[in-house]
Amino acid sequence: MKRLLLLCVLALPLPAAEPLRPLDNYAGWTFADPSAWRWSGNDHFRTLTLQKQQEHKPAVRSPFNLAWLSRPDLKSFTLTVEARLTKFDAANNDLCIAFARQDDTHFYYAHLGETADGVHHQIHVVDNADRKAITATRTEGSPWQPGQWHRIRVTHDTEAGKIAVYFDDLSKPVLTAEDKRFTHGTIGLGSFDDTGEFRNLEITPGTP
Repeated sequence: MKRLLLLCVLALPLPAAEPLRPLDNYAGWTFADPSAWRWSGNDHFRTLTLQKQQEHKPAVRSPFNLAWLSRPDLKSFTLTVEARLTKFDAANNDLCIAFARQDDTHFYYAHLGETADGVHHQIHVVDNADRKAITATRTEGSPWQPGQWHRIRVTHDTEAGKIAVYFDDLSKPVLTAEDKRFTHGTIGLGSFDDTGEFRNLEITPGTP
């Protein structure tokens, strides 16, 4: 009977991981230039705003403006966030989601640019050298709209090395890649060289 009970317990599904909501707390975020960033909202609903370009240039070619979450150190995960651009110009406007950060020169990032070209609207790896596109499939660009919040999802399956990025339509990715270089690390939000806002960030650890 004890053995049967043990087998029944082992057969039960593991409880789903609770989503983390890192923007609900100021703690844990680091900024190369704190004056470029601003918090707004209340204890239950905060928005993180990149209000100007950081007075910071990375050691290798990679996004100039990233706010890093110092923990947790994640393996596989699903991330969702609402984001919007706050300035539009004639250039290829973008926001970025970075992940699997080992240090300042080792991480991945999704560049959600308005138009796809050699460097915009790509998944990049920063591996102690200037960023390099590793995109496998992509759409023609991210259709940012002035003043509008957009829902973004990023999934990273580190065991399979699969990365997928979604924009508004969460059923079909706008960017995909396969790479097994970095199997864990931390999360970052920001832009290569534009400004924007982030809210409702949720990170669920575990295989997507």
